[in-house]
Amino acid sequence: MSDEVTRSVEAAAWVAAVSAARDEGFDRFDWLDATDDIGRTDTVSVVCQLRARDGAPVRLRTRVPRRGGVLASLAGVFPGAAWCEREAGEGYAVDFGGGDGRRLLLGPDAPEAPLLKDHPLAARAAVPWPGADEPEEGARARRRMVPPGVPDPAIWGERDPSDGQADPEDVATSTSGGRVRRSRDRGAGR
Repeated sequence: MSDEVTRSVEAAAWVAAVSAARDEGFDRFDWLDATDDIGRTDTVSVVCQLRARDGAPVRLRTRVPRRGGVLASLAGVFPGAAWCEREAGEGYAVDFGGGDGRRLLLGPDAPEAPLLKDHPLAARAAVPWPGADEPEEGARARRRMVPPGVPDPAIWGERDPSDGQADPEDVATSTSGGRVRRSRDRGAGR
């Protein structure tokens, strides 16, 4: 929508800014989610969308550190935000202070912050992806593809997912997904 407005808010003013938006008439909580800003900044963005009674939206965005990020809970302003905070907190390791910190979706053995981009998706890496196998000789070559969420081995290197965390800069460079750019072998008469 072209009428959407996004307001950047300091993390310390998160609850006050959401309360002010509510008082301006954006009194319906729509959603709250997070995204990993790896490669741009060392933060996680938390975004909350509110709507006015006429349906007009406003988004409030703040950033917290990727590791150990704490943000005050909106559950006191909008009780429905508690569910979304639990989901975002579990996926991105954001601590919503004053909120319900119990796990919502993942079991006790699940990894911490599986939605951070430096957490490799081992199941995707193990499954052949279109373009991963070479076509038969003489057939037209397909573009090599890297599944979204799997770092490109040409950049990140062959890696065992159990080896621990990767360098965030390397992950950001290699997780774009899509076509792997390789130079053509022009000496083979192609």
